[in-house]
Parts: sequence; C-alpha cells; structure tokens
Amino acid sequence: MYEWSDLRIFLAVEREGSTLAAARTLNVNQTTVSRRLQALEHGLGLRLFERSTRGHALTPQGAALVARAEAVEVAAKEVELEAERLTRDLTGVIRVTAAESIMTHVVSRLITAYRAVHPEVRFESLSAEDRLALERGEADIAFRAGEVQLGDTLIGQRLPDIPWTVYCSESYAATHGRPSGLADLADHTVVAYSGAPSMQPFSIHFMSHVRGEQVVATCNTVSNMTGVLRTGMGVGMLNVFEGDGTPGLVRCFSPLPQMASPWWLVAAPEAYLQPRIRSFMAYAAARIRQDRRLAR
Repeated sequence: MYEWSDLRIFLAVEREGSTLAAARTLNVNQTTVSRRLQALEHGLGLRLFERSTRGHALTPQGAALVARAEAVEVAAKEVELEAERLTRDLTGVIRVTAAESIMTHVVSRLITAYRAVHPEVRFESLSAEDRLALERGEADIAFRAGEVQLGDTLIGQRLPDIPWTVYCSESYAATHGRPSGLADLADHTVVAYSGAPSMQPFSIHFMSHVRGEQVVATCNTVSNMTGVLRTGMGVGMLNVFEGDGTPGLVRCFSPLPQMASPWWLVAAPEAYLQPRIRSFMAYAAARIRQDRRLAR
C-alpha cells in the first residue's frame, strides 16, 4: 500500500527535477522529500525516477503515472474548493491583471473554469504591459513575468517558467522555410523586440544569434509582435501560449532552456486576506502547474 498524499511529492520532484528543488517548492526539508518518495516507490513496487548528479529523471513507469497523479491533485484541489465554498462567503469581485497575451490565452480560461465552480465570484480583467501597483490597490492579483521580490508588499509564488520560441506565419514558412534552430536564423529576416521586452534574457539570447541588418521591424509588446509576424514579414519570438494559440502562425522549433521567462502569481497582503483571493490563487496555481506546455 502507499500513501496517496505522497503523490504530491512525486509531482513536485517531476516538475522541479530534483528532491532539493521540490523541497523548496513544498517548504519542507530535502530529507523528508527523499524519504517519502522512497516510501511511495516501495508502496507501488515501482522505480519512478532515475537518480543522477544532475537530478531526477522519470523512468517509463514514472512517466506513465504522471497524468493520473495530476488527476488526483486536481480532485484534491476541487475538494478543497468545494469545502471552502460551503464554509465561506466568496461573493465579490476579483480584479486580475496580466500582460495581454497571458490574459487572453491563460487567465481568461482560468476565470471561466473557476466560475463554473464559483458562479458567485465576478472578475475584472485588467490587461496591462506595465505592472500595476497592487500595494496601491490598482488590482487584487497579478500574473507577472520576470523577476519578483516577495516580502512586506507582495505575497505569492513562482509558477513554472514560460517557454518562448521562434514563430513565423504559414505564408512565410511556405516561401522561405523555417529555421530549425538558432544557428539557422542567419538565413531569415527577423522581427525583434524593443523597449522592456528586449531586455529580457530570452530576447537577449535570441538576438545574440542575429545580425543587425537582418532586423526588418521592432515591436514593443507581444501582441504587436503577433500582428507583425502574421503579415509574413519575418521570424520572431513569442511565448508558447501566444504563438501556439494564434491561427496562421507556426512554431519554427521547440523551446530551448535559455528561452524561458520566470512567471509569478502575486497579491498584496491586504487583498490576500480575502477568502475569494486566496481561493482563486490556489486554484489558478494548481491548474497552471498541470499545463504540459510548461514541462521542463
């Protein structure tokens, strides 16, 4: 027999890649994670991970259990949400802010799914490329890309990094082909980022493989980049939510580890005191961690 609660340990190690990183995520010590993982393997009679100095990699048996373990995780979260619904008043408005591409392709879907369980909660969506000041009450919850400092003014958690890769239009690919990797960018016209996005590590890494004369246009937002790429002007970078979710665009190659951006779900302490805020944040984080587009 095994303790089904140890599936939480299994999923944390699978997502983080090591017992040390999983321990940080779960806020327990590494010894506890290792002990409970071993107990789970013993209880199931399966070896779930291959251990090495680089971390933990799923065995075929472990990989076969991920989807079912995630279903248990969602079911447990739904029990928690239902109990909260029965015992607390969640009625009210939640003001959520995120960059437009994340709001369109991620947050809007989370809101719809959450309201199916909690129809008494209403939402105000605030798309903004600049960060709204949660501490001044400009929004209740923020999905933020880039680095975030938690502390007296922000409460929250880091989500799985957002992969980015290179996209182009179907018409561009038909005429010019698609680069199969960063080394192939030299043969293509490029649409680059300007302003704040150009300073992100994924953009800097991308541009290190591009000559200045290849750049035919610049864009200061993800939505702007999407519009330009759809015209067939060249190749450029998008996060996988935006790129995969936009008709007429195609991936050129799979995301690389260097082409990812940190992502956080945060709230101001005063807002976090409200049950509906805590409830939605817990729900959103659990659903996002299930998204296989964010797999390591």
